Amino acid sequence: MHGDWDALRNAVRAYDIDADSLEVARTVTSSALVSAGCPEGQARDLVDTWLVHGDFILDDVPRCDFVVGNPPYVRATEIDKDKRSEYVSRLRSVTAGCDLYVSFFDRGLDILRDDGVLCFICADRWLQNKYGALLRARMGDDCDLVSLVRMHGVDAFDDAVDAYPAITTIRKGHVSAKLRFANCKPDFGPADADMLLDWLRGSGTALSTAHVEAFEIDKPTGTSIYPIGDHELVDFVSRASKALPSLEQAGVHLGIGVATGCDDVFLTQDAHLVESDRMMPLFYMRDYRKGNPERRRWLVNPWNADGTLVDLEEYPRLKTYFMGNKARLSNRHVAKKNEASWYRTIDKVNPDLMDRDLLLMPDMTAYPAPVLSHGLYPHHNCYWLTSDEWDMRALGGLLMADTTRRFIDAFGVKMRGGTLRFQAQYLRLVHMPQYAKVSEENRAGLARAFMNNDRAMATHFAIAAYEENMG
Repeated sequence: MHGDWDALRNAVRAYDIDADSLEVARTVTSSALVSAGCPEGQARDLVDTWLVHGDFILDDVPRCDFVVGNPPYVRATEIDKDKRSEYVSRLRSVTAGCDLYVSFFDRGLDILRDDGVLCFICADRWLQNKYGALLRARMGDDCDLVSLVRMHGVDAFDDAVDAYPAITTIRKGHVSAKLRFANCKPDFGPADADMLLDWLRGSGTALSTAHVEAFEIDKPTGTSIYPIGDHELVDFVSRASKALPSLEQAGVHLGIGVATGCDDVFLTQDAHLVESDRMMPLFYMRDYRKGNPERRRWLVNPWNADGTLVDLEEYPRLKTYFMGNKARLSNRHVAKKNEASWYRTIDKVNPDLMDRDLLLMPDMTAYPAPVLSHGLYPHHNCYWLTSDEWDMRALGGLLMADTTRRFIDAFGVKMRGGTLRFQAQYLRLVHMPQYAKVSEENRAGLARAFMNNDRAMATHFAIAAYEENMG
């Protein structure tokens, strides 16, 4: 019996930087071994070998066949700067903007032997966030994302967690064309888990019950974002992405409003604060959404039309105002990079936007809610869209429809409470018909729906426009 237990000495390695947690694990593991018939002294000896007080990401870790764990969710900005720099220098999929769990993924994949398997329960945001691009690129290169069990809303832990959990399984080596994906509903329970496990081990036939839906997804390639959601959602966005041009390819331009780095100085409700040609009328989305669309704000504009900063000597009132706030403006990061440009905004102003009809989209909302605007410069809490090809009312109807929300829902990171992020990086993933290929009836219906703020009507005509172009 002694020899049999000793054969397990190199079977397991586990790492934790928290000595107290490690001691708890050692006690529990040692007790389990003794209960299984292992002599008490040998059990403690095995546990001391298995459970290591160390840093899994940075320490020497033996190559292995299986890596399992629940990596901590720590945001990039909360990681010790020296450690973060070391992670970036050592790990191929990690950048300075990566949350900590990405380093666990990358390190775990590095130590796997060929055909080895990694399985983590943690956030799945790397599949859809910009910071996950390099890790996504490993899938299809030297690794294969085998399955993803998404447990958003499921009470999977004893304590509340900051990021929605998912069970992610990755195999080192052979790559398959399909991802096995499961969506678990909040009341997902043990009986559902047994059924889902059978599905993961079995055929590719889709599974649909009251508590879980599981199906296969065609895998994106390279750094592409993964579409994730229910079967109908993923099917729609996948077919549309293959059949139709992207939003920009369909003739829509987009960007974000101006970021100043110091709104208290650059934004004002005093229309006569400085010289009139330095005062630019501003669209402030928060005013609009709080029911104050008539409130007027102005941007104190330091830019010439050609993109250069104005000469303050030519604007004595502007100079006096900025000089009175120089300490605050000079202390910004953008000002420290070029001391001569201490009075610039973070973003340059594009004066051409003042002469165009713009659809302005709030960054965070449960449903797309574009606002048609003209003659007001967008503030950075919203994204602007415009087009030389589309009737802007018809475009507004298409953008407010549920079809647009489907793309953001499938490709974008979700916030708590169902809030979506309508950021440029996700809006660019929306695919849509060319305006010239939308029937007159559907164009008119979309425009009418937008003007009436009727999302159901907009969705009706948007679906018709998609169907007539997707075949």
